[in-house]
Amino acid sequence: MLFLFVKFLYIVILSFLYGYTLQRFMQHKVLNNSTAEPDFSLVTLTGCLAMTVPAACLTLFIPLAGLAHGIILAGAAGCYLFQRTAIHAQVAAYLTQARAAGRGRQLFMGIACLYVLYLSSQQSLSYDEGLYYAPFIKWMQHYKIVPGLANLHERFGFNSHWHVLAAIFNFSWLTGVSDNHINGVLYLLTALYFLPRANDPKLLTLLKAGMLVMISMPQFCVYNTTSPAADMVIYYISCLLIVVWFEHSIHHQSQLSADNSVFLLLAPVFLITIKVSCIPVLLLTAVLYWQVLQRRQYTQLAALFGVAAVIALPWVIRNVILTGYLLFPVGLPDMFHKDWAVPMSVIRSTTKDIHIFAFYRVVDESRFVSESFVQHYISWFKESVRIYDKLLILAAFVAVPLVFFRRKQLPAGTLPLFVFLLTGLAYWIFQAPDPRFGYSYLVPMVIIAIALYFPAWSFRMIYLSAIAVTLLFQVGTIGLGKHLTKAFVNDKLVEKVQHPNWLLTPAPYTPTTIVRSPGAIAVMTTSNLCWDTELPCVSVMPKDVVQRGTTYQEGFKVIK
Repeated sequence: MLFLFVKFLYIVILSFLYGYTLQRFMQHKVLNNSTAEPDFSLVTLTGCLAMTVPAACLTLFIPLAGLAHGIILAGAAGCYLFQRTAIHAQVAAYLTQARAAGRGRQLFMGIACLYVLYLSSQQSLSYDEGLYYAPFIKWMQHYKIVPGLANLHERFGFNSHWHVLAAIFNFSWLTGVSDNHINGVLYLLTALYFLPRANDPKLLTLLKAGMLVMISMPQFCVYNTTSPAADMVIYYISCLLIVVWFEHSIHHQSQLSADNSVFLLLAPVFLITIKVSCIPVLLLTAVLYWQVLQRRQYTQLAALFGVAAVIALPWVIRNVILTGYLLFPVGLPDMFHKDWAVPMSVIRSTTKDIHIFAFYRVVDESRFVSESFVQHYISWFKESVRIYDKLLILAAFVAVPLVFFRRKQLPAGTLPLFVFLLTGLAYWIFQAPDPRFGYSYLVPMVIIAIALYFPAWSFRMIYLSAIAVTLLFQVGTIGLGKHLTKAFVNDKLVEKVQHPNWLLTPAPYTPTTIVRSPGAIAVMTTSNLCWDTELPCVSVMPKDVVQRGTTYQEGFKVIK
């Protein structure tokens, strides 16, 4: 826990320095809004996302180890040195706000910090982390970007910039122990913003209180807090975008010139580089850009497109090097004709597997083909969706007409949010209806409906109820984690990690037993999960894949 406390504090400091610098640049050079007073959490989250851009650029030239981290640190130091007077004034203002927040809010955030540190120090139970998060991050730490790495394992082509950030803050080059914990910082910053304030209007208070509870769901946090899961980023940032947009509308502020407009403008673009399947979020960006165009502020619009291009270009370049395509796994034409391009058959198979798995929790292609379109969804809802997610899904679909009936009670300018949520729901339900992929749309829709129909409780009642349920969920998450660890060990899904020093350092990854095959291009493990196993490690041995040269750095290709 002590190591994670220092690490998380270090991430927050660097993120704030990058976020504050980007915030000032956007306010003064692009939005011409020097009077904005952005929220600390949103500035820091923006900086956290912004660090992925220089880190992604570094992967083109060097591994993300000591030297790369030193460059990122030097960039943060430069941000501080060139504007230290303004930073000191801004930090002083934030500290004043923190002292004035009241003992209750301070106590809650203290408990939340202890909760996150304890939970993060426990053994990871995330299947995807053992399957490809940890190995992909390890590749970035030991090699600059490897051409055709997705041929070795197709999920290495998913190319999430959140994993790039995890690699930058993985200090295995210093400690010798792999450590990819960064999602705890995300939870704390999101929870801090969602803590209702006494001067918030009732609708905003209810929205924040509901979001605070729902980001703490035990079944979600138990897997995603201990791993660098991109799903947590998409869910939390999407909820933040909804509430920030509402906050601006409630206070009759323009979305382009309000206190947190920089976050609204940049976060959706960053999210695409985290996980391309969240593409409906770009509807919000499109609305904002259209508003700029309506004002005939063409220079500002060009600047916004330029900033978006700077964010997205390193990600696109990495896509091409990893997979041979601009987007993956999307069946776009092979524009570059690289010898390391992933075969189109693999792309179609990957997309199909994701789609089928979302319905049955296994890739049962024969059953999928045999069932009708309607039967797919009946089987999905009856067999694959757990009871708490069933309730959430039903509530979300009931919420749609309920919100429509009371639409006149909503603040002006919130229509784009509902277009985004409805589009997102449709996209999710038809593409891959795994509930964890749909929380970004399901939860906000339900919370908005509840806020519109909630009885006239006082702020104190709403605040205390939200805090109590959130704390209960945090205790439940810890208990669920202990239960799942025992169950996973009994089922041989993970090996029990003995780690008596959890007060000092987080638990290491589950140990693995390596399986070597003569002439094989990679090693495997008895559990088919690689975790921190030596490179190259895969869960399934790829067919017809060979090295492009004599070293792993030269990449991999498929013999055609």
